[in-house]
Amino acid sequence: MRKLLILLLLIGGGRIFATILIYGDTRNHPEVHQKLVERTKELDVNAIFFTGDMNRKGTSQTEYDEFREIIKPFTAPFYPVRGNHERNLDLYQLNFPSSSGKSYYSFLQLPDSLQVVVLDTNLDISPGSEQYLWLVSELTNATNPVILMLHHPVFSSGYHGDELGLSWYLPNLLAKYQVAAVVSGHEHSFEHLRYKNLDYFVTGGGGAPLREAKASNPNSLFFRMTHHYNLLNRDGDGLVWQSYDLLGNLLYETRITLPDTP
Repeated sequence: MRKLLILLLLIGGGRIFATILIYGDTRNHPEVHQKLVERTKELDVNAIFFTGDMNRKGTSQTEYDEFREIIKPFTAPFYPVRGNHERNLDLYQLNFPSSSGKSYYSFLQLPDSLQVVVLDTNLDISPGSEQYLWLVSELTNATNPVILMLHHPVFSSGYHGDELGLSWYLPNLLAKYQVAAVVSGHEHSFEHLRYKNLDYFVTGGGGAPLREAKASNPNSLFFRMTHHYNLLNRDGDGLVWQSYDLLGNLLYETRITLPDTP
């Protein structure tokens, strides 16, 4: 626990989190990303999570400079997930370093008492890999509900589907621990899925070209092809997820029940 608290202070500046802004996949249309930032910059949020693919290729500093200029109006701490378009790992970590020194990291969020675990699905995450063993350790030692963030979806009705085969092993692993929700990007749409009472959200509507559903996943509860952003709020013993279009219209809302923890 002390390690997680120290990590929070290092990468979050000791900020207290309440409302979280979540969005991702902005790579092709910076003008759409700018609209999203203009719409959300005045919101009272305490943290921002980005689900990956901020760049077209992720191989030049110019791309990162353009991205960082667009998000400059944000005042809350910004926590990115590495997408497959952040192709140069060294360049990504140079621009968005974490206190762990790796592109996957974890920290405790207060006063909501949530542990956020960020993975890098561009690196090996298969059972037995370094990142997988790290994830197991984080989940085993967690004494608070976990929000898991990664770029590639575990379940999806979108164009890519489960292209990494994550559904073969991650759900079985997560079922053993106190995981509240799984959040990913990669698909240029929004989707809410539920599998064995665990909520999976796919949010990649920050500016990349929108894509229709390819094949409806049996676990899907809601799918919408539109540019969007999301807010996550604590509500008593649960969390409220809200998705909005870039005009500020509510697209979808659902409540997440937090699992009991030791």
